[in-house]
Amino acid sequence: MTIEESSLTTAQVQSVRDRSLEEAYEPHDVGYDILETRLSQHGFTVVEHGDDMRQLDRIVFGEGPDMALYDTDNTDEGDPIAYIEIKTKEAEQWFGRCNRRHFNEYVNFANEIDVPVFIWFALVDADKGICLRDGFFEVEDTDQIDGRAVETDTTLVVDREDIESISSNSQQDLVQFTASDIVNLSRGDQIDDSIPEVHGNEVVCLNEDQLRSMPYILHQLSA
Repeated sequence: MTIEESSLTTAQVQSVRDRSLEEAYEPHDVGYDILETRLSQHGFTVVEHGDDMRQLDRIVFGEGPDMALYDTDNTDEGDPIAYIEIKTKEAEQWFGRCNRRHFNEYVNFANEIDVPVFIWFALVDADKGICLRDGFFEVEDTDQIDGRAVETDTTLVVDREDIESISSNSQQDLVQFTASDIVNLSRGDQIDDSIPEVHGNEVVCLNEDQLRSMPYILHQLSA
């Protein structure tokens, strides 16, 4: 894929970040090593694909999937049998989510080749170097987007005088109130807060029903 420079400055990028690109790549590297080890154990050869942007600290478009997968040690003689993009997260809420622009790029890339393109979602503990949950998502078309990602929470409304402090051995302050004190809230009511777009790029949820396990993908690639 062709790299396309964006018009965003370093200051604009950093204004919406809580850490540098180098720090953001730490869990990604943990996930990459885990997946590469698993695939190698099953006889596949992994070759880095795309472009590592951690030193740039700016937004570029069109990096492409992270790895190309071969079923032979001699990658000069064979073509890749699949491409895999790695989406490694440390928070459960981000599992199965990605930027719409990124997903559109993967769809376009998949349309240009005749082998599968997968996104490997992994929930990791980067400090311990372990994978807690993972799944493969085969990229096909934009209909796989379930919709814009939202944060969902429930808000309870009570009068201040109805809140009673209770003692606790923990350092956290605890309060209690009775169900009859809750007003204007039915069971199951939820407050949805959309995750904001960053520089015009929104976060979307993919159809998690299409996530597949490692054994399933290994069988598909070996067929």
